[in-house]
Amino acid sequence: MPNTTISHKPTYQHDKIPNFKFALREDLQDTGDLFLPTRATPKATGWDVRAATENRQPLVIKAGEYVKIPLGFRVVVPEGWWYELKPRSSSFTKKNLHALYGTIDSDFENEALFACQYIPNLVVQSFGDDSYSSIMRVKNKLESIKIKFGEAIGQIIPVRRQEMNVEIISNNDCDELYAIRGDKRGLGGFGSTSK
Repeated sequence: MPNTTISHKPTYQHDKIPNFKFALREDLQDTGDLFLPTRATPKATGWDVRAATENRQPLVIKAGEYVKIPLGFRVVVPEGWWYELKPRSSSFTKKNLHALYGTIDSDFENEALFACQYIPNLVVQSFGDDSYSSIMRVKNKLESIKIKFGEAIGQIIPVRRQEMNVEIISNNDCDELYAIRGDKRGLGGFGSTSK
């Protein structure tokens, strides 16, 4: 009998593609898969999500206004996963929407919402002859924007949940561990590593 070696690539849990299950809001059942997350290109990292505005009407957002835009779905997240809700680049560059990056836990059961604020471009006007006597006035363009029903406004990214142990130590122990580690940053904070 010949000596045959069969090698298998072991299958680990992290090799499997997670199965996220999406339930559309009842009033969106006739929209097909419009409100299911979709990738714009095969290599895109995020899945685009759309505005599921009330009564399918455009949502008018005034300058400076905070809003929560419904996305029209609830999600059953597989064990060991969660998802991030992020803005699309066009939400900022084309709509001036400053969005909250959402951390959606696996046990969240309500409809997903895209939280953002509309901050239009500012126009700065200067009056006076020199920098000391000039009066600067910031004029906010007070126009509103409209978010259309079904417009792509955000993206979701699946993330594996990480575990960690939490242990309390004294500040002296903390200082000793820092000294052993020997990092150069030390107590430097924001911007401390740039020259």
